[in-house]
Amino acid sequence: MHIYLPEIKSKTGEFVEYQFDINLGEYFDDFSDSGNLKLMVSASYSGEEVIIRGNIEASITAVCSRCLEPFSQDLKTDFTEVFTVIKDLTAEDNPEYLAEKVANMLTISGDFFYLDEYVRQLLVLTQEYSPLCKPGCKGICSGCGADLNRSSCSCPDDNDENIDIRLLKLKELISGN
Repeated sequence: MHIYLPEIKSKTGEFVEYQFDINLGEYFDDFSDSGNLKLMVSASYSGEEVIIRGNIEASITAVCSRCLEPFSQDLKTDFTEVFTVIKDLTAEDNPEYLAEKVANMLTISGDFFYLDEYVRQLLVLTQEYSPLCKPGCKGICSGCGADLNRSSCSCPDDNDENIDIRLLKLKELISGN
């Protein structure tokens, strides 16, 4: 996924539309088991900066944080970003000066603006922190490891042998003794 910079430079101040429809597994190792990505981007050149805006729609394979089962998760996000175009470097350019100058900027150099890493980072940031396969997921039993969505566990209900001895007094408070 890339944008040819001379094309948008020739239309300074205007937004040029790009659309990408790709298989995530072909581009990103992080999402090898996932589906498709639809990326719509508008890019504009304004002097020394490229402004991009657009949206991403993707379907990825996620793992439920409760039952540990894989499921398909849909991601959607909008973005707007400004990238500074770095002119061709000369031999007398001091690397320390250049590093300090661009330390807090997103930069582009050359004739192509590659979107791959930027899109990968957006996908990672868009994912849910603790994804759930469904809102009412029951998870797995902490005793026997059974998936409580599929079956009930075989653990005894009242097993005082597995209770930490320091917490027995709390059990007495709950039962009213």
